[in-house]
Amino acid sequence: MIRNLLTLLCLMPMTLSAQVRPEPVTVRFERELTALSPADPLAYFLLAEEIADVASDSQETSLARRLYVLSIELSANNPDIDSEAGFPVASSASVALADLEKVEPRKRWLLALAGRLDDRYAEKRWDVQNEEPEADTVAFLLSEAIGLVLSGDGSMARERFDDPRVVGLLNESRDVIDRPGTAASTTAIQREAQIWPCPECGNSRIVADRNQGGSARRLCSTCRGNPGPVLDHETFVAYIAYQSLLLKGVHKSWSAELAVGQAGPLLDPEVSEIAPTMRVDPELVYYREGRWVSADAVLENDAGG
Repeated sequence: MIRNLLTLLCLMPMTLSAQVRPEPVTVRFERELTALSPADPLAYFLLAEEIADVASDSQETSLARRLYVLSIELSANNPDIDSEAGFPVASSASVALADLEKVEPRKRWLLALAGRLDDRYAEKRWDVQNEEPEADTVAFLLSEAIGLVLSGDGSMARERFDDPRVVGLLNESRDVIDRPGTAASTTAIQREAQIWPCPECGNSRIVADRNQGGSARRLCSTCRGNPGPVLDHETFVAYIAYQSLLLKGVHKSWSAELAVGQAGPLLDPEVSEIAPTMRVDPELVYYREGRWVSADAVLENDAGG
């Protein structure tokens, strides 16, 4: 009897924790997501506010971001939405997006967009105070750590990551890197820091050739003379762009602008730029069975019964 009672007491905390563990927002708000319609841009905005308020991870924040972007896109095609809502929906969504951003250049761009859409959000002063010197130092250390990982100097990169300020900034700006389209991520860069330097040559790039008694040298068969992670072009550019943002390179040279913009034109604060910048497909406006689909897909499904 006592043994059974002890067993029940041991299991009770696990049972209670399982009961209080919150469901993903896509489950909690599935009814509201499914009810969204392009005819009502305000609903996207209001739901985005609800989800942003309870978001606990990057995926939930990305969902709120998507909803804000869609509310901006759909508001552009609905001239009466602001009077119906009682406030400027698109500019308010731009401010909300800026509040979700962790990197200052993109935050300023979103606020500039809000100001262009509604004069009440426009910046009145240009003599903005510079950030604290410590913030610049931490950003430099994080940028340096990423460069060291890319060059295979993982041990030196780990020294930077041992600084809690550096890891804190990396986590705060996670949504800049952890986005679809590339293999770049905060998790990947920290994992690669643990792998390098090269376990065979220690980044010396050559090793003793045992086939010739060790007197000769040959190219390291592990890193092939080029230590560091093997990255595709898009992933490499994503890391370089992130470093440029950390160092505020976009304000210093045309070459930095090209790195961040991937050789594209500089972004004006225009509604047409919001969806591609946030990597949201504005055609996917309906939420059905756990995924975003287009209006055509919904019509085809309805026609098919």
